[in-house]
Amino acid sequence: MNDEDGGPARGSLPEVFRRVLERLDRFAPLPPGTRFLRTLGPGTPGPQAVSIAEREPATDVIEGPHTIFVTVELPGVSRKDIDLHATETTLVVSANSPSWKYYREIPLPAPVRVDVITATYKNGVLDVSLEKRDKTWRIPVN
Repeated sequence: MNDEDGGPARGSLPEVFRRVLERLDRFAPLPPGTRFLRTLGPGTPGPQAVSIAEREPATDVIEGPHTIFVTVELPGVSRKDIDLHATETTLVVSANSPSWKYYREIPLPAPVRVDVITATYKNGVLDVSLEKRDKTWRIPVN
């Protein structure tokens, strides 16, 4: 960006902005869901002005012979802010913390009994035990 004399090029203000924007376009965009706050000096809105972002919590699903165990990480969430729903094939977890909104639909590897589910929450980790529905029936032969 030097002029013909070797010194720094001076252009009109719109031209300078155009060149700056061209340089910025070379950088990769932020991934979706990334929170980014521009600070322009005094009077700029702080982080409290940024809306609560939604994230998918980390989960682990383990299938045992009679039970399915699901572990969900929900850091910073109060027990009363956790909402848990289950169908025979899906577990839905949603929760709110001061800075995040968590939501995850977890497909289950086998059908479960929705009337026999236990859940505990401790130190930011939700543990759910779901009893498998017996897929086989004994048919008496007469």
